[in-house]
Amino acid sequence: MEYQSVKINKVKKLSFKGEKKGSSKHSKKSKPKKHKHGKKGDKQNDDSQDGWVPVTSLDDLEGPIAFYFRDDELVYTLSLPSREATQVQVLDSKSNEQPVHMAAIDSVSLLEAEPATVEQVFLGRKSVPATESTDPEYKMYSFKSYDGSYLSADRSGHVECGAVAIGPLQKWTPVLLPERGKGAIALMIQPPGVSGDCFLTIENPSSGDQKLKVVSKSTSIGFCQVFVAKCQAALRKQRCLPEPALEGGAGSGSQQDSHTGAGRRAESLLDTRQKSKSDRYCK
Repeated sequence: MEYQSVKINKVKKLSFKGEKKGSSKHSKKSKPKKHKHGKKGDKQNDDSQDGWVPVTSLDDLEGPIAFYFRDDELVYTLSLPSREATQVQVLDSKSNEQPVHMAAIDSVSLLEAEPATVEQVFLGRKSVPATESTDPEYKMYSFKSYDGSYLSADRSGHVECGAVAIGPLQKWTPVLLPERGKGAIALMIQPPGVSGDCFLTIENPSSGDQKLKVVSKSTSIGFCQVFVAKCQAALRKQRCLPEPALEGGAGSGSQQDSHTGAGRRAESLLDTRQKSKSDRYCK
């Protein structure tokens, strides 16, 4: 999935290639009615095809992901610097490292928070296609930024986006924390040279600053290590759809047996022609 760069105002939503854009008339008709008491309405919001919803499983981390944090007053999102700031940084320094930070956003609550720019979105995927659930890397994920670099943390606790390939410093183990609320998650990593696991951590969350620093130094999960991860509702619904059955039925034993028998007869005939040298093209 690729990012699509668009000019947006604060009220506009970030769009992606392949995402459906419904017309205003049909979209208004298809919207579910809000319920005053909220129970039924909340369930419909979770199943909505539009917008961003809190993750409920590790499978939701494969695809576009946004990470949020809320202190007493502000809502923050994990972000890279803006493109304009990045260009200035490149002119001032030869380093390609992008400092990751928590940027304050204009949002009343975590439920309403959605990414407004591509700098606030990461593309999650499993780091290694491990087949065994007992493999330590089975639950490891990498998070790719809009410019192709990966979310990384070194043994000194520095967090950045600079690597363009996946290594030990880019493999994160998500820890779902449903008891902390919808979409609550902690990101754990163990860089080479570090004896234990480290968690992505926010420094000075109560300072009220518009930008907060993130590090990976804490060895336990507390208030500053818990984020809220959100995925695209449409992508989750598409992932949950049942796979279409193969034509003729995947479990059609008679058809599979006939194909296997035909293949063996053709192979036997080919061996006979090769041994008798009756076909000069069969060698």
